Amino acid sequence: MDQHMNFKYILGLIFAVSLFSSCDKYLDVEPKGIVIPKRFEEFNGILNAAVNTNCYPDYLVYATDDINASYSPVAQDPIANAYFWKSIIDVDNDATPAIWGSLYRQIYNANIIINNIMAVTDASEAQKKRLLGEALVERANAHFVLVTAFTKAYDPVTAGSLPGIPWVTYTDVTTKTPDRSTLQATMDKIVHDLKEAEGYLDANRLNKVRINKAVAQAILSRVNLYMGDFPEAKKYATLALQEPHEILDYNAYEYPSQEEDPEMLWLRTATDYTMNYYVYYSNDLLHLFEGDDLRLLLLAYDLGDGLYMRGENGWGMYGIRFSELKLTQAEALVQDNDLGGALDIVNELRALRIADYAYEPLVSSSKAEVMNWVINERRRELAFSSARWMDMKRLAKLGLGSKATRQSSDHEDLLSIDPANYSFTFEIPSRVLMLNPGMPKNF
Repeated sequence: MDQHMNFKYILGLIFAVSLFSSCDKYLDVEPKGIVIPKRFEEFNGILNAAVNTNCYPDYLVYATDDINASYSPVAQDPIANAYFWKSIIDVDNDATPAIWGSLYRQIYNANIIINNIMAVTDASEAQKKRLLGEALVERANAHFVLVTAFTKAYDPVTAGSLPGIPWVTYTDVTTKTPDRSTLQATMDKIVHDLKEAEGYLDANRLNKVRINKAVAQAILSRVNLYMGDFPEAKKYATLALQEPHEILDYNAYEYPSQEEDPEMLWLRTATDYTMNYYVYYSNDLLHLFEGDDLRLLLLAYDLGDGLYMRGENGWGMYGIRFSELKLTQAEALVQDNDLGGALDIVNELRALRIADYAYEPLVSSSKAEVMNWVINERRRELAFSSARWMDMKRLAKLGLGSKATRQSSDHEDLLSIDPANYSFTFEIPSRVLMLNPGMPKNF
């Protein structure tokens, strides 16, 4: 196959028109489309590029049951397709594939660093290893988000036979797209990258947008939670919580900036920073809040047609909060039948979120009831975050999911999905399938 045809294959992973746009400030494009940095700061610049920091796919935000938006069920816009849970998101084969394109572009950037950083001569070994560790985390996390969108839910019994996603480690854009490995192989590689990165990283970092050891451990906790490995999820959550932090008391809240917010471990935003102007709290989500929950008072505002997430703080935070790690601990404790330990965590958080005059601790000896409280608290606390789509998918697999409904502006039900029979999986983008004949479909 000639070079032109090979390049067509890789277009299915990374849309060539935009491939190098985030890097051209730092890099020269050399023959065969290979981008080769020369200095440490060039690699550092790649890691700081917006394609890496503003990277959580807005399509997956619109797919969650946290939001309502003004879309018609007959609309063909990719956002509307995700919002109404259609199996195929893309309708334009000439555009960058939704979710797929931006994340594989991020993976490409990470691979530039992973494959070349240790050869530079203008930085110390510690500096190079730290950057290598950050890039490994970026690559693993991007592949993980792709898994949550484009593979069936993880089950250790079936993961060895279900298709995963193409695992990309190269930077030569003429390379043929890899086959879809099994889901188990994909998850193994994600965990391997994160554990390798953990060995290169320490507590140091420039700011909360960058990655340190605690961030790698937090993502390991999230990945293991998704796979249903609760002991490992709790283990890594506990390690990440050693990072200095504070869960703020909303009874005396002063809107810290995200960089100064002690509740934030890792800052990431979505690919569309204007989403707060178009989406608002779903009724499904609003019904979970108690009347004196200060999160609605402080983090939401009413524009007349619904409650929107307040933009000053929290909106666009698609990284990881320390409260997510605590609630992961709580869920693992319930699974281990330590109901008291789980309730201690939930009540500690609720005491900081509910008005002082209304707070009463939750008490129960029912495992099912305590689990329900943990899951609902997780949804309230992590509303409009990168955890919800993942949670919808894994909880459905555990039989703990909830029905999700789209409503019209006058609250008429338009469409619902039942977690008992919805796969929470999108089809591989049609452009990718067109350029990669033989790639297995999901449906």
